[in-house]
Amino acid sequence: MSRIGSAVLVLSGAALFGTIGTALALGPEIAVPQLAAVRLLLAAAALALIALVTAPSVQLLTTVRQLPAWWAGVSQVSFNLCFFAAVREAGVAVGTLVAIGATPILTGLATRQVSRLWVFATATAVAGLVLLVGGELTTASPPSPIGILLAVGAAASYATYIVAGNAAARRDLATQVYLAVAFSIAGILCVPFLFTGEISWLGSGDGLALVAYLSLCTTVVAYSLFNRGLRGIRPSTASTLALVEPVVAAGLAYVLLAEVLGVVGLLGAGLILVGLLLIVRSVDGQAGDSAEPSGLVENAPRA
Repeated sequence: MSRIGSAVLVLSGAALFGTIGTALALGPEIAVPQLAAVRLLLAAAALALIALVTAPSVQLLTTVRQLPAWWAGVSQVSFNLCFFAAVREAGVAVGTLVAIGATPILTGLATRQVSRLWVFATATAVAGLVLLVGGELTTASPPSPIGILLAVGAAASYATYIVAGNAAARRDLATQVYLAVAFSIAGILCVPFLFTGEISWLGSGDGLALVAYLSLCTTVVAYSLFNRGLRGIRPSTASTLALVEPVVAAGLAYVLLAEVLGVVGLLGAGLILVGLLLIVRSVDGQAGDSAEPSGLVENAPRA
């Protein structure tokens, strides 16, 4: 697959991520830990079924022994915990801004795969994110330092997941098998949350519809697209392309939730799109995908 095609897959997966907030707003009130646990468990079951049907079982056994699958599973759990806690402690605007905006920066620094064009495009997109989200900020009460640290933890978790996915691609792990193993690990780690809150909402039509959408569309389909895209582009590039997520979220909030975007927000969304276009234009000039100095991938060429 071409690098442009890979970039489109990453953009498509990230766009589906951007529908999560609207789905939560339109759905019933459910405690986040239990919703996250059920979402991961159902997604893991669906991905495992797909893997069993489409791949020999020996691939599952091989992938379970691969470090990137474990990093991906653990990072999924830590992202959910850190992000939702950051939103509670620092507020939606600040939590989102730090968690999503810091991800491409951390990924680029970790991989050391940066170019002047990448720096300019990422800076443009992050500046747009600041404008897009910044309209919701208030100066009455400054955000909690703990909340900001949690948001940085969410960004680091997201960056780790992206790096792990790129590492899995370089080790030629089958995408659906890799996702089945990674999300099974995440789902198992989240099982304790099922016993810490109410899950009777599973018996309601609205609750089932919400968790089905989150599990199938924003997890199984979205991560399948996202991880297939990671096979053809650098982690630093993918993390910047993922900034399309808040643009989609803001657009859906404007159309379906009657939230006002405003001139500053529109300018911010425009800057993000400019940054993404610059990144997409740059991918054909990339010599290859590289891996981390973390040891997740061996013998990776440096850009």
